[in-house]
Amino acid sequence: MPSTGPRISNLVALVYGAANLMGVGSGLIVSWLLYFYCPPESAKAIVYAPIVAMGAVILFGRVVDAVSDPLIGYWSDKTVTRWGRRKPFIVMGFVLMALSQVLIWLPPVRGESLVNVAYAAAMLGIFWFGFTAAIAPYLALLPEMTQDPGERVKLSTFQAFFSQVSTVINGVVVPIMIAALGFFNSALVLTLIALSVLIPFLVVVKEKPPEEIKAAKLSLVEAVRITFTNKVFLYYLVPTALLVLGVNMLQMDIPYLVTVSAGLEKQHVSLFYLPLILVSVLMLPVVRRAAGRYGKKRVYLWGMALFGIPIVLLATVGLIPLSPIALIVAVGVLTGIAAAPLFVLPNAIIADITDIDEQMTGYRREAIYFGAQGLITKSMAGLAGVLNSALLGYLGYAPGNDLGIRMVLVVAGLALIPAVLIFRRYPITK
Repeated sequence: MPSTGPRISNLVALVYGAANLMGVGSGLIVSWLLYFYCPPESAKAIVYAPIVAMGAVILFGRVVDAVSDPLIGYWSDKTVTRWGRRKPFIVMGFVLMALSQVLIWLPPVRGESLVNVAYAAAMLGIFWFGFTAAIAPYLALLPEMTQDPGERVKLSTFQAFFSQVSTVINGVVVPIMIAALGFFNSALVLTLIALSVLIPFLVVVKEKPPEEIKAAKLSLVEAVRITFTNKVFLYYLVPTALLVLGVNMLQMDIPYLVTVSAGLEKQHVSLFYLPLILVSVLMLPVVRRAAGRYGKKRVYLWGMALFGIPIVLLATVGLIPLSPIALIVAVGVLTGIAAAPLFVLPNAIIADITDIDEQMTGYRREAIYFGAQGLITKSMAGLAGVLNSALLGYLGYAPGNDLGIRMVLVVAGLALIPAVLIFRRYPITK
């Protein structure tokens, strides 16, 4: 296929991809917030809030996140400044995100209290709004930087690599940091990491000058209507939302599975994430070549189809005659193989969809598509928090009474079946 846009230097691609670490603190919040406020009895830690109430808190935060996405996307698409359309939002969002991801680990009452519930809700709402304001415009830069399919996959591959770095940090390093430093200090370290990638991004990555920007002139209602009636987008969005539901359920459940069902320590969460990350990083060049040869649709479909299998296998930890450590490591390897396409391809697929939108509307509206995606996928992430807290609270998450932990994994895995069936109808095969 002939080139349809400028070549992206490796330096720019590296700095752009590394900026994906701006949101590294989100992994700590997604995986450990419920555990921190509602630890299992075996942890012998302070319980700060009722577990069902914290499920509502997680849902509230994700609703704020979800509603903010199309609003930030629409606003960013219409904005034209000498600093660009995206960077002003990124800086504002980062400040809010950085402050709240540190303060959320300082509940005001030492013990179970509804005051802590309200405090966690406020901090989580600020965090997810800031996260959206920073990350959605950042993602929207990818389609603007080049229209060449190969270059887009290149940028997405760098993004995916640093997404894996983030997973290494949150899955391997963070459990060790939590054990050594505690939750608050771990959040401080992650904030410094995020700041260290933001500054090079602001300096190196350039936006188009104002005169070259086809800023959208649609009303908010019209912009949202056109986005959600784009059938090509919907065939991608619904499966991806179900995938996000399963992934978030898995992330929140892993600390409970490792410490309760497997009887291990918090730092042993890395037994799952470390092989997952190593294998998926090794798979990144394979995915890039496969997407070029077979098309992004087919490779993304393969990833979704395989991803549900190891999730369900995790539910058997401690129930079959196999060492929990061996099973967790083996499942981590299988998950890494399946996850690689899911890390690399979504943003490149969205870029293709925005090209179709430009043909329909005459405008470049990248951010509204990332925003619309966020509205739905983050609502599903909120639903994951409700489902997890309900299944754990009503079916059990204690040693000898851990059916809730196992059912979370079963439900997460089954969510991938309709995802695969729907995405088969996605029409863009390149």
